[in-house]
Amino acid sequence: MNGKKVLMVTWAWYPSGGDWTYVDNVRRLYESQGYQVIPFSTQNEKNVAVEGPAYFIDAPDYKALNKNKNLANSIKAVTNSIVSKNALRAIDQVLAEHEISIAHLHNIHHYITPAIISKLKKAGVKILWSLHDYQIICPVNTFISHGKICERCITGKFYHCTTHTCKRDSVAVSFLASIEAYYYHTRGTYNQVDAYLCPSAFLRSKFLQAGFDEAKLFVSNLCYDINFVDNFIQENKSRNVSFSNSTKGNNYILYVGRLEDVKGIRTLISAVEGTPITLKIAGAGGAEDEFRKLVRDKNLTNIEFLGFQDKASVFELTMNAKFVVVPSEWYENFPFSVIESFLFSKPVVGSRIGGIPELVKHEQTGLLFEAGNISELRVNLLRLWNDDAAIERWGKNARSLVYEIVNFDSHWQKLQLVLNSIKSTE
Repeated sequence: MNGKKVLMVTWAWYPSGGDWTYVDNVRRLYESQGYQVIPFSTQNEKNVAVEGPAYFIDAPDYKALNKNKNLANSIKAVTNSIVSKNALRAIDQVLAEHEISIAHLHNIHHYITPAIISKLKKAGVKILWSLHDYQIICPVNTFISHGKICERCITGKFYHCTTHTCKRDSVAVSFLASIEAYYYHTRGTYNQVDAYLCPSAFLRSKFLQAGFDEAKLFVSNLCYDINFVDNFIQENKSRNVSFSNSTKGNNYILYVGRLEDVKGIRTLISAVEGTPITLKIAGAGGAEDEFRKLVRDKNLTNIEFLGFQDKASVFELTMNAKFVVVPSEWYENFPFSVIESFLFSKPVVGSRIGGIPELVKHEQTGLLFEAGNISELRVNLLRLWNDDAAIERWGKNARSLVYEIVNFDSHWQKLQLVLNSIKSTE
């Protein structure tokens, strides 16, 4: 490959969740290896400042369009969510001004849109796509339909999204999602990508099930700036808090994440009910009010909702917790909530679903339970709550495991193998 310019393509260039954590980390990783990273994203006042060239396009504010529904807005939303003309014009500009060797894609649907892939391919750019979710093979990207796991579309029968109104329980919205899926699959757009990075073996298995080329799917895990956590721990030593200390004085367990049904919060609330366990829930989401009401109606005094917490607050909560619980009931990919818990030497009680078991090793780095099984979750929570020795032992194991998986050097080795692989196809 000529040159060392990487076009980093993602829907948002600001902290917007776990996908941004990886985008920012892999950007720094490329730069440490001598590459120039050129951002390609959407315009937003929250965007992180960039030194050097960057391309930020105007993208529709879908929330505003949905609030002010009319025919013009509907047409604008539909057309732009499938093919962004702004992105296509901006890609032309990028290719005219730079010799790009790699385009590293992340979450691009609806804002940047996969329409840019054909232009990049024609220009001879090698295309690498980090898969943060299942959008390419599931029109609603979660494999969840009406609260339950659904794989009807995985072999390309995307009409099921419409007939089962999977997206927002709306025929119109679901139809649009189906059309978008058919549009890019029938055009062979995804076949033009040179390699896909799969954070978990589970996600890779789903893309294989969907018929993707095995030779293009690489299990890469994620990378994480471990110094970010270690510096936080160091700064807090003056408060007599250490990531490797015993659990004496730590009197709660912690959930961190979105408050949605698919995250297993309802199951978690039921599992904690009637136990001596104190549960703190940090996060916000569409089902927050419903969950708060459920706890009030049950008069559960051992569950506390903390609302949205910034990163420093989440770190402090994690550091002071006995352990962390991840009760998801959907196909989690490679959750940063588990990674960060492990870096603080906190074991995790997690559901046996998606990529979670690739991190949570039963009776080694935590405990696993069948997703949605209230009684099994309760047994595991009580078991670990009452076993400080296991918490400390498994916490140390968790730290060691995740350190090896997500450190920058390890990730670069995996990434370099992929880059060499796609280079050899020139």
